[in-house]
Amino acid sequence: MRGSKSLLFMCALLSSSAFAEVYRLEEIVTTATREEEKITDIPVRVDAVPKDEIELDRPNHIKDDLNSLPGVLVTQVAASLGHATAIRLPINYGPYYLFLQDGIPVQSSGFFNHNGLWWTSWESSPGGFEVLKGVGTALYGSDAIGAVINVKSEEPSPKLERKLQLEGGQWGYFRVKGGVSDTPDEKNAYLVRASYSQTDGWRDKTEYKRGEILLKHYYILDESSSLETSLLANKMDAQMAGYLDYETFKTDPQQSGLPEDLTDPYRKVDMIRLATKYRNEISDSTELKLIPYIRFNRNRYVATWTRTYPERDSKTYTFGMLNQAVWKYSIGKTIFGLDLEITKAKSHYWQSRPTEIIWGNVYPQGDIYKYDVNFYNIAPYVHNSFRFGRLDITLGLRADFARYEYDNKLSDGAFGVWYRPADRNDEFKHISPKAGLLYSINKNNSVFFRYAHGFRIPQASRLYELKTDYQEVSLDPEKADSFEVGYTGRINRFLLTLSGYYMEIRDKIVTVDVGSVRYNTNAGKTRHKGVEIGGTWLASKELKVRGSFSYSKHEYVRFNTGDTDYSGKEMSMAPRTLSNLRLFYTPSFQDNITLEFEYQHVGSYYMDDANTKKYGGYDIYNVRGELRLNKNIKLFAKVWNITDKIYAETANIAYGRERYRPGMPRTVYAGVDVVW
Repeated sequence: MRGSKSLLFMCALLSSSAFAEVYRLEEIVTTATREEEKITDIPVRVDAVPKDEIELDRPNHIKDDLNSLPGVLVTQVAASLGHATAIRLPINYGPYYLFLQDGIPVQSSGFFNHNGLWWTSWESSPGGFEVLKGVGTALYGSDAIGAVINVKSEEPSPKLERKLQLEGGQWGYFRVKGGVSDTPDEKNAYLVRASYSQTDGWRDKTEYKRGEILLKHYYILDESSSLETSLLANKMDAQMAGYLDYETFKTDPQQSGLPEDLTDPYRKVDMIRLATKYRNEISDSTELKLIPYIRFNRNRYVATWTRTYPERDSKTYTFGMLNQAVWKYSIGKTIFGLDLEITKAKSHYWQSRPTEIIWGNVYPQGDIYKYDVNFYNIAPYVHNSFRFGRLDITLGLRADFARYEYDNKLSDGAFGVWYRPADRNDEFKHISPKAGLLYSINKNNSVFFRYAHGFRIPQASRLYELKTDYQEVSLDPEKADSFEVGYTGRINRFLLTLSGYYMEIRDKIVTVDVGSVRYNTNAGKTRHKGVEIGGTWLASKELKVRGSFSYSKHEYVRFNTGDTDYSGKEMSMAPRTLSNLRLFYTPSFQDNITLEFEYQHVGSYYMDDANTKKYGGYDIYNVRGELRLNKNIKLFAKVWNITDKIYAETANIAYGRERYRPGMPRTVYAGVDVVW
């Protein structure tokens, strides 16, 4: 039976342990087309964190592994599990990234949350991290401009396997995770993973508790078709610290930066998603893939970055389908796709604190915004790959149709400084072409050129949450054009990737002041260019070296607020250089020990768009190690920031003051893994 044998082989291959093979080169990725592909065979840069490194790192924050990839910077915000991302863009909080769990979006594009990776299985079941850099392929629509980040869960084991991990650390940190997996017969395989973590936080107001569970079941329907069903749920109850001024940042970074009467700066996050992947090999040349899913996201918080500390409760209820038909023929393959998503969103924004007057503006106590939005998105696409000898040509085209139906639940018009638009509908349409060329020098070395056009629609919050001096205007999607050249090659035990990119984003949504009137409009244009280098060297059975370096420049081509013209200035929070170096050592005389040394560099950057002041960046060092007592038990330890350097995860100037988010000081973790 073709399907049964495929299931058993897949489970055996993907669940192979790092104990049997300490070091590997990661050369197979799936994010570009949802098909397994060698990185030397695709004209797009997809970087992946090797699974053996994830198993050794046991990340305490998703940035711990992602930041090892070329040109990737994920910063920790509010000192909990939140994050802001910088991939081919400055550090930002905008909807320029698409976050996936096993190839399925974790949030709707019209309701982007920059912390969205906390809705993945990175803690309970980190099977792999892949980053498609730059504008996405035809499979991806709105928000896939800077990168597509795909968190892949583990696969079922070929035989019964149970896991348990206990971990403790400073600042009251504790984590327990584990599960069971098996392939009991030729038709069934399953995986259960769960985790719970908590910490008191190294800063005031940074404690959190987080739970996560993942259930996966594979079922072979017949020799040509199968089902993969997954249920993912997670919940976090946390507090969020604020920014610090420079003096406090340098002398007392453990302070929360919040007023004493703000006793509960909470952040509460919930997510549950049920998905089924149906695959049918209709013939040797044709395959059908259908992925229906339902998802619930909830995000509640106190806006600690806003001076009146308003609160928000947002919920989204989503049904979606990702549909693909793959047709393979003598010179290539064609993927026909259709993505569908329907989201019901509810948002409530209010101020509990007494009314305040700031710079002459009234911030009243009470309900600020309360509205529902029905969101619809339909997107047909086609992705073609043709091979002519050593030359591969890739052509893609995607059409997105999005619609918002906005229903205000409060009175229309002004409420203090805030303004509530009347009920209305907004529609957006966009066509996104893609093209790529790849030349195979030999089976292990290739060069490529790629052009991709991407976009992002205006967010619901940008459309329907205004202020009294804002004029209502219609907005268009932001548009991105990206050009990239690259080399991917493997020579014996050395893997090298090189990329150079140039991207312009036009029709940037900016806020403009004209006299006493302010409004959001498509008036900005930015330029982004850089080079990225990544390398992995399996020097010997004892030593593995993996490193990355990137240089980039991000600047405003056109950005005039009416009061200030930033055209020609560098964008704030845009470090020009990033680098990471990892050394892994397993001594031959004691091959049950593996040690890891990591160096991370973040270069200097301007703290404001006027380029008046720079933050100097930072260099930190981390060490990790594990001792394998036998095939069932491992002991491990980690030390983050071994030099105890005081550094800022982010530093910027806003509202006339410098704001620093301090990074974690030296922190020690230790634990035990048991497998039986």
